[in-house]
Amino acid sequence: MDTVNDIESGIQLVSSASNDHNGWIDISSSSLARTWTYDVFLSFRGEDTRRNFVAYLFQALCNKGIYTYKDDQRLEKGKSISPELLQAIQESLFSVIIFSKGYASSTWCLEELVKIMECHQSIGQFVLPIFYDVDPSDVRKQRNSFADAFAKHERDQSPEKVQKWKEALSQATGLSGWHSCNFSDDNELVEKLVQDLHSQLHHFESPPGEHNLAGVGSRMEEVISLMDLRNAEAVRIVGIHGKARIGKTTIARALFDRLSDKYEAACFLDDVGQISSKHGVDYLQEILLSEMLKLRNVKIRSTSEGMSMMTRRFRHLRSLIVLDDVDHADQLKALAGNRNWFGGGSRIVITTRDGDLLLKCGADSTYKVCGLSYKEAKQLFTVHAFGSRTPGAFRQHFIGPICSICRLPSSLKAWASLVRGRDVTWTEIFQPIGSVLCGCLAATYLIGFITLFIIAIKAFFLGADFPDFMDPSKRKYSPTFSFHPFPKNP
Repeated sequence: MDTVNDIESGIQLVSSASNDHNGWIDISSSSLARTWTYDVFLSFRGEDTRRNFVAYLFQALCNKGIYTYKDDQRLEKGKSISPELLQAIQESLFSVIIFSKGYASSTWCLEELVKIMECHQSIGQFVLPIFYDVDPSDVRKQRNSFADAFAKHERDQSPEKVQKWKEALSQATGLSGWHSCNFSDDNELVEKLVQDLHSQLHHFESPPGEHNLAGVGSRMEEVISLMDLRNAEAVRIVGIHGKARIGKTTIARALFDRLSDKYEAACFLDDVGQISSKHGVDYLQEILLSEMLKLRNVKIRSTSEGMSMMTRRFRHLRSLIVLDDVDHADQLKALAGNRNWFGGGSRIVITTRDGDLLLKCGADSTYKVCGLSYKEAKQLFTVHAFGSRTPGAFRQHFIGPICSICRLPSSLKAWASLVRGRDVTWTEIFQPIGSVLCGCLAATYLIGFITLFIIAIKAFFLGADFPDFMDPSKRKYSPTFSFHPFPKNP
């Protein structure tokens, strides 16, 4: 656990605006409850940053799949901003305010700022100030270019409006933010900022507690411990194996969601075995190259060409790759054939039903997924069946029997689907079980009949009457031979 926390705390926000070092994000219930249209709203002075920093930042956010609002049509000469822009601010989860030297000279920017801080206080919008080539204290105390801008505003605007702008500036600069002077260049600032925003968005993209449901979280932590994240130089391969539908993919997906933003490139390849048999392993290579390199329509002519391309393009990338449901060594050879393909600190996670396959490919560590415990099975069934962890008294009666005989997550979800949203009876719940038991009983009778038929055939050919066949003293063959229609318990 300490290892994971250390890795995840490796990227810290730079608090240049205040003495509050507790982090800039506080996931409140109001933020979790509301829905939003945009992930990020960018507030900036176009003349200062549109063609450089903001352009880089917007492109990097889009490349990460972060839906960002950037007003490319603004003229910033009007006296008031449009209602559409105010609505975009209100419908955004995060607002990133880029304070530059000319920010306060724009009444448009200041009106945006007022609206952003209103949303921060009323609906829990997350606000991140960036001080771009400007001293945070100049913004907070309205000095230098900010003093000049407000001197002009005090001549042209009402005192009430100017005071409102100053209060919004004071509130925004009281939040933890980023100062561009703490980074070597714009690229580094953009990279760290986008990485952190991407990480914070994970809190909202998955239902609360999904990765901690029914033992997924604890199993994920065990796999992460096998990855040895402290070792930033070695390339490690970790395997997850177990029988079908026991939760291997769920654990791998939770792990990927938890760690993917910590790597320079990441890819989760689903159903490797099935897709490979249907489309060929070179098709998977094209997907992997596209995802890792952020390219569209990568085309390769052969598997060997794909391997060569991965060797050249991945060797300097610190990567996280999950190969899900692998069923043949050739797939591993084509997708992760050599550790030298990947940059230092890379991690390859493989899920498969075949534990021997992991040993053949030289996995550093393996993790076997076992069935759920009774408590975990009960938790999973309850959530999927009732949408609540506290079902009514009657419904609690049939949770125990089902969870006692069923420990596979997929099977529990199937049982839960039978009772979801319905008032059910014991007959309805256990009718499927009765059908299964009848089928098993019929199969038992069939096996018994076949066994007796085999005994009769052997008795005929070995010269014994059928009733005497089981008596070794009456057999007309070597006494060293013995036959047991049903094997004895060891």
